[in-house]
Amino acid sequence: MAVPPFDYDAALLACAAGDQNAFQNLYRHEAPRMLALGLKMLSQRATAEDLVRDAFILIWKNASSYDPAMGDARAWMYSIARYRALSRLRQAGRLRPGDTQGLDTLPGNEAHAAADSVVGAIASMDESRRGPLLMAFYGGYTYEQIATRLKTSTTQVRKHTQEALRSIREPQQA
Repeated sequence: MAVPPFDYDAALLACAAGDQNAFQNLYRHEAPRMLALGLKMLSQRATAEDLVRDAFILIWKNASSYDPAMGDARAWMYSIARYRALSRLRQAGRLRPGDTQGLDTLPGNEAHAAADSVVGAIASMDESRRGPLLMAFYGGYTYEQIATRLKTSTTQVRKHTQEALRSIREPQQA
């Protein structure tokens, strides 16, 4: 018997109503992947675990501000985790323009990567599009910082990043 996919929207809306069971289910489903993102961005397990804890506290506290009409529930959750991680990197002075070690590969469990259409789309991109996109998302770098790192023009980086984002959106709209 097939297990239905997890409904992140419903879980977040239930969290907004104070449903602790929904929050526990949400945590069980997403904490391992969020930890993978934290490890990728922060490089230290203890710091990544703190990030996941802090992100889920914010998810619980702010669940009522989630609006399904504005976007995907998982994207909303990961934006919280990503911004927290970038904030930690900036506070620690670890986020600098030339420091992009490891930002050109995708994090996470390979078994999940094959099933995730966004990860699949990113993995299939050529390096000229994937590199700037990952540097911007995981590293928080600006177009100018990416252009400096890649020794190319800001216009070219912007173009490749926008093409990458378009290629991710197109398969999902079909």
